[in-house]
Amino acid sequence: MARIRMVCTHCGSEDVRLDAWAEWDFDNQQWTLGETYDHAHCHKCEGETSIDEIDADAEEAAECQP
Repeated sequence: MARIRMVCTHCGSEDVRLDAWAEWDFDNQQWTLGETYDHAHCHKCEGETSIDEIDADAEEAAECQP
């Protein structure tokens, strides 16, 4: 499976978050992720952003090229 990086569209930082909600899983006795939403925040930019998906495997392969 390909690995991806989630980065801020504006600055490229990986310090990004999405709004989400969690639900209590009684059987496992822990909170589980219920849903994620489109609103994204970048902690480096300190504001709202969009998130880009970067193919980490392709990025690493390009770095290895002489």
